[in-house]
Parts: sequence; C-alpha cells; structure tokens
Amino acid sequence: MGYAVMSEMNHEDFQVVSGGDSRSRHSTAARLLSIGRHILPDSAMASSTKPTHASLEGKVAIVSGSSAGIGAAIARELASRGASVVLNYPGSSEKETADAVLKSLAHPSRSIAIEADLSTLEGPKRLAEAAAARYGKVDILINNAGVMIGTPLDDPDDGKIIAAWEKTINLNGRGTYLLTRAVLKFLHTKNSRIINISSGSSRTAASNQSMYAGTKGMLESLTRNWAKELPRKYGCTVNTVAPGIVGTEGYYAAPPVVREILKPFIDETPVAPRVGTTEEVAWAVAMLCEEGASWINGTYIPVGGGVTMS
Repeated sequence: MGYAVMSEMNHEDFQVVSGGDSRSRHSTAARLLSIGRHILPDSAMASSTKPTHASLEGKVAIVSGSSAGIGAAIARELASRGASVVLNYPGSSEKETADAVLKSLAHPSRSIAIEADLSTLEGPKRLAEAAAARYGKVDILINNAGVMIGTPLDDPDDGKIIAAWEKTINLNGRGTYLLTRAVLKFLHTKNSRIINISSGSSRTAASNQSMYAGTKGMLESLTRNWAKELPRKYGCTVNTVAPGIVGTEGYYAAPPVVREILKPFIDETPVAPRVGTTEEVAWAVAMLCEEGASWINGTYIPVGGGVTMS
C-alpha cells in the first residue's frame, strides 16, 4: 500500500491495478465519488472550473495524463486562470473522458486534447509538437502522467516483474524525461514553468511499492538537477509537487481493502482526518505557475495535510 493509488492514477492506471472495462470503472467511480463527498468539507469539494482571474492569460500549458484525476483538476485550475491547456490522454479508450474534461474547462475553445502514449519513444515528441503546432510556444509543462503497479520484490514470476518494471519506468521515468526534453525547444524563455508531480510514497516506506516509489524519487532528483541546469538557458523554474492521499476516481473505485489499508494514514493526517482533493493539489501547482512564484526553484512541495513534510 502507500500513496500511489491516490496520487495521479488516471483511468489507464486504474485498469492496470484493478481491471474491468472503461464503462464499469466510470460508473463505479461516479457512485463512490458521491459517497466521498460526505466525508470531505464543502470547501474542499468546491469546483475550480469557474474562472477566477486571468493571471495566466496568454500562457500555454501542457498537462500530461490529464483525462481524469489530478491531471484533469490541474487543467481546470490553469484554464480558470486564463491559460490555454493542452490535455493529454494515452489512447483511444480515453478519448471520451478527455473530451469531457476539455468541455469542462473555462473557455474550452482555447484548449485542445492530444492522444499521445508517453510510455512510448514517439509519444512525448508527438505531444510537444502538437502543442507547438497549435500555439507556437509552451509556457508551462506539468509532468503528471504516471502508473502504479503494486509488485512484491520477491514475486517469483520473472515475466510479471519485467513487464511491470518496463511499464512503470517507461512512463513515470523515461516519459517524463523525454517529454521535458521535447518541450524545451518550444519553451518560452521568460517565466516558464516545469512542474513534476511526484508522490508522498517516495518519502515513506510501504510494501509492494518500491518500483513506483523509486520512479517518483527519480522525478524529485530530476527536479533538483533541472532546477540547476535549465533556468538561465530557458528562463524557467523547475519544481516538484507531491500529493499525499487524494480522493481521485481511482481512490474511490479501488477495492475496499485498499481504503482500509490507507485508513490509519488518513486518520493520522495532522491537518484533518480526511483525504485530500484534486482541487487542493491543483491549486498548489497553479500557484507555482504564477508570476509571483518566479523565485521558487528546485523545491519539493508536499500536498498531503502534513503526512509527509519536506
């Protein structure tokens, strides 16, 4: 167990963990999300889709893995602040949900949804070039796409271990690296932003998550190195946001045993005994995209009510 199930698991990730067809997952998630609203404060469940102010007007933001969950919430928050958003989904099975997210954005005609599987060698380049073809630049890159496959280190099935390793590393690690590399040539050279979405699991210990937690630790190391390497050359800052236990569709649609395992962590959260919301994570990400955050660079910001602290 750990925080992976809750952090940035999109519909693709949930299929890997729990199986089932897309329609049944969406239906189950919707029912469980309605239940979740009874355990979260009204303020935490408030939608961020209503435009607030145009502080990011004219900015172009790529949000990888944004057809659901935290990625979708980040896209909505950035759009509500005036940004044009490039949504991303991995395959045709996610097109319907990505289109629904697109329609939910403030000023949806300004934004687009691009199919690109970031676990492949071609996907990151395809996403970056599609954004540049539409807008001519990129101001904000949110590396959110990720997958968790809970795998015991001593699993005797070599094939299963290798398959899980390749899927996890190729998306969480290589996908982030190659997408960032592909975006650099289009990155606006003044006040641009790169934000890597990590997870509280990288700084806690949990069974069966060493593979996933390792990739999130990799993202944090990339953040530190890029924060040193890139700003003067590309005019950007680079930071990490690390969600704790978040009430995503994946969390509420997970088997009851998963939520039972997580319950002690939720109950011991210093701020309040509840899960976080995708909107709370999205707010932290958007804050780093603001002009006023131009002196914040190389940081690790946990968004988990104090379960993990930097």
